[in-house]
Amino acid sequence: MRQPMLTAASCLSCLAVVVIVAALGVCPSVAGQLSPPQQQPTTTQPSGGGSVQTANPEETVESLKKAVQRNKNDLSAWNHLGVALERKGDTNGARKAHEKAAKIGEKLLANKLNEAGNAAEISSGLKPIATILTEAGASARKYLLLLPQPSNKQVQEWQMRADALTAFAEIANAPPGTPAILTGKEVSVKARVLSKPEPSYTEEARQQQITGTVVVRAIFAANGRVVAIRVVSGLGGGLSERAIDAARKIRFIPAMKNGRPVSMYIQLEYSFNLF
Repeated sequence: MRQPMLTAASCLSCLAVVVIVAALGVCPSVAGQLSPPQQQPTTTQPSGGGSVQTANPEETVESLKKAVQRNKNDLSAWNHLGVALERKGDTNGARKAHEKAAKIGEKLLANKLNEAGNAAEISSGLKPIATILTEAGASARKYLLLLPQPSNKQVQEWQMRADALTAFAEIANAPPGTPAILTGKEVSVKARVLSKPEPSYTEEARQQQITGTVVVRAIFAANGRVVAIRVVSGLGGGLSERAIDAARKIRFIPAMKNGRPVSMYIQLEYSFNLF
């Protein structure tokens, strides 16, 4: 199997990416199958602004539970509820609250990316929700930490979710005038790949004699993470998932623009051949 080829992707179709691969179809699982939520997630703070804090932990939990009952899409309230429940010792309840916060953030991010017509609109669209994207990313990581004996698939899915939310929060907080995501032609120095793990065959694909090339697009984020992985052309038998997993594990030095690390579109090709 030949090494994956790396080219800069020049189109903005990546913007609709699914920042969730494994279970959302964030890959065929964090990639490309995010549908708009039935109800637009809100960005309001719990209880009308700011975190709900009382001297009594029980009162804090009850106040936050009332906040999420009033608005089931209040991401900040779910995030704070998860923190409060964990402090109280309710690990199961905390995990569920953090899961809710992370998935609300994921849907909100997907909506904003779908609304962006070009790269210039990304920063303006994401900047108002930068704080809650950060909270959603923190909740995604906390959910994984609180998950008892997570499977490899769950670890991959939730790490990718957390990385994507955090990366886009950082993109939203980019200095004024800094493009959110650049193509290879727009950067001063392109991203430099340090290691590119090679995907392995699945037993299912081997038995079915599936061969070909999986093409994925992603973003090499300024924070050194591979995010927003999207399958452009896939294969069955679990090979698309293997390509996504390999792409997620790429290690690189971020691209540079005017002396600053920047996020850059990238296209990767993984060939699968049986000999």
